[in-house]
Parts: sequence; C-alpha cells; structure tokens
Amino acid sequence: MTAFGITPKSFKLLDELTANNNREWYHAHKEELREQLLDPFASILESASAKMKNAKRPFSGSKQTMFRLYRDTRFSNDKRPYKEHVGGLLTPSGNKKEDTALIYAHLASDGGFIASGFYRLETKDLNRIRDRMIEDAKTFQAITRKITKAGYHFAEIEPLKSMPRGYAQYADHEHATFLKMKSLIVSQNQSREAWIDGSVVKELVKLHKATVDLMLFGLEAIGKKS
Repeated sequence: MTAFGITPKSFKLLDELTANNNREWYHAHKEELREQLLDPFASILESASAKMKNAKRPFSGSKQTMFRLYRDTRFSNDKRPYKEHVGGLLTPSGNKKEDTALIYAHLASDGGFIASGFYRLETKDLNRIRDRMIEDAKTFQAITRKITKAGYHFAEIEPLKSMPRGYAQYADHEHATFLKMKSLIVSQNQSREAWIDGSVVKELVKLHKATVDLMLFGLEAIGKKS
C-alpha cells in the first residue's frame, strides 16, 4: 500500500535510467516514468503545500515547481541527456523561479533528501543576511539553536576558507562559521520507505516548521518580507 504512488518499482526505474541514460530508453519508458515518478512526486509537493497553508509563512509547490528530467548539456562535459533523480521546490510564492527562500525535495535511487533555506544567493543579498547576523546576533543564535534542537544540521556547501570580503574584522564573531557560508541550507536524508509510505510529506512539514524562522530572518534582511 502506497500513499502517493511511489513504489519499489519507482526506484527500480531510477536504477534503470542510471544504467540506460539515453534517449532510446527514455522514450520507451516515458509514460512509465510519468506514472511511477513524476505524477506521484507532484502529489507529494501538493500534499505538503496543503499542510503548510496555515503556517507562519506558507510555502507551496506543485507540478509547476518541479525540475525537468532533461539536462542542459550544451556547456557541460557530462553529456548524459537526463537527470537520474526527481527534484522540486516549495517556495513562498509557489513559483519555481523563486530565488531566495526555498524547500527542496530530491528523490533519488538511494532515497534522496529534503533541504530548506537559502541556496547560492547573490552576493548583495547574502551580505544583507550576514549584516543582520552581526546586528542581531542573539536572534540568529536562537534560530540556529531551534534548528539544532529539532535534530537538523546545516549543510556545508562550498564554504569560504576565510572570511568574506568586508568581514575580516568578524573572524572571531560567534557566527563566523555562518558568515563564511555561501548557502544557508538545512538538510535531511530520506529513506526509500519515506517516499513509499508518504511520510516524506510529514518530514517536509517538520523541516518547514523548524526552519521557517531562518527563512523569515533572511527574507526580512533582504527586504522580501510580504
């Protein structure tokens, strides 16, 4: 019994796509991929959205906030035509083009992961968040403690080795580690079973609840609070 249509066969399809990442195999299994992976994934995003609609800051996603399986290989040495995972967003606007706060769901052969926060912001926006970390250090500390207490951790995604330009004087600041981050992302691995039984929806809602203050902190810093 599955909640949204993700089954062991869905993961078998991802394994087969990895082993046969070519246009012939893809077109022969296109309908199967839609039924076993893409449509169920969209339903998961929609279900999570419905459970977040009354939150402090609702996030939403749907089929329109999913990423295509096609890869853009024009400027890449990796010429595989298709991604070997399914990915999609939940954002404050419900728009995939949202470029600030986001929740990301990643369904892969090993189960994948979910993540929340700010990913590779423009330097001007990132610096505004850094400035607020310094100016309102106590609030930021409370936010990070809440996230840690909830059992999550910040992912170290390409952190700077030294302090960013203009922040050298804050090398000993209590938030120096965060000031060196280019992305403020909280992530959690997911098992295959979480997708099959639908509990990934509950995990997305829990992640949103644990990180919404982080995202509000950042959105307010860059002037995008609605």
